[in-house]
Amino acid sequence: MNVRIYRWLCLPCLLLLATLVQAQDGNADLYDGVAPADSAFVRVFNLGSTSIGFGLSGKQREQRIAAGQLGSYRFTSPGPGRLTIEGNSLEAQFEASSATTVLYKDGQFVLIADKFVDDPRKAQVGFYNLTSQPVALKTRDGKHTVVEAIGTNETGLRAVNEIKIGFSAYAGEQELAQFDEVFLKLGNTYSFMVVEEAGGLRTLSMSSTIDPTE
Repeated sequence: MNVRIYRWLCLPCLLLLATLVQAQDGNADLYDGVAPADSAFVRVFNLGSTSIGFGLSGKQREQRIAAGQLGSYRFTSPGPGRLTIEGNSLEAQFEASSATTVLYKDGQFVLIADKFVDDPRKAQVGFYNLTSQPVALKTRDGKHTVVEAIGTNETGLRAVNEIKIGFSAYAGEQELAQFDEVFLKLGNTYSFMVVEEAGGLRTLSMSSTIDPTE
């Protein structure tokens, strides 16, 4: 695997998966997926109201993703590939050593090219604006901008020191929504999503992980 993306996709998580391989010999097919060099990584954010199954080229099993949740990254060979969700398919071109977040709702796919940097000495904060207006990620008090305002279905990235902190989504000087406080660990990558839902805004934050299931 490309060293840059290996680090960006949470080295501690990959070490944990290696431990699972040794501990689960009886279920090796569930745990022995190792990403080849230059793999492309793809995950799905299920914006629908029901659970979905996410199939990807080269994989035998679907990944189940609950309503309103963000799935783990799956890896595939670079080049042309296919995503399949609940009978709906999308042909896509995946670049080597890339990462993509797919927004899915009601049969519609929107692809976002994820950003990353090669710096294991920092925690990576990825911010995704899934609203209809420009939004920035700031500290709760609004005094410090973590990611400058980005447009609809865009993403921004900031490398930060290890810290326990709470963020908020801001439109200009107006706080729109708060994220739960989180402890950002060095070498890990975190995704912060702000989404329009049911006439309001919802936030979601989680540490990035890799699904090794074949």
